[in-house]
Amino acid sequence: MTPLTARHWTVGEPAESIITERLAGVVDPCSTASVLPVNIVDLGLIRDVVLAGGVLSVYLRLTSPSCMMVAYIAREVTEKLGGMDGVTQVCVIPDEGLDWEPSMMDERVAAERSRRLTQLGMPARR
Repeated sequence: MTPLTARHWTVGEPAESIITERLAGVVDPCSTASVLPVNIVDLGLIRDVVLAGGVLSVYLRLTSPSCMMVAYIAREVTEKLGGMDGVTQVCVIPDEGLDWEPSMMDERVAAERSRRLTQLGMPARR
């Protein structure tokens, strides 16, 4: 897994490690449906995480403006991060789904995705 500093998250240690571990337990349901289950961290869906005044804000990057799973993902994120020391509230803030691209995925996940698309005879963007 790529270190959080490479993702430019605003939250510092020790919260970074705890948050990464918990968010790695949230699997993107669309990736599961496509038979390549990927967690939201490795998929590049977390734009930023900010902890201020007990409020943990998770800025979620959607893969599509028409993402129908945003409520599910938000609920899973809230459940995974709720109860952390110093956190009184978890807020999940999704974007508009206009800027995610495959290059935001973890390198291992991107390579497997590319391999599978190639097997299907489809071009893989990176």
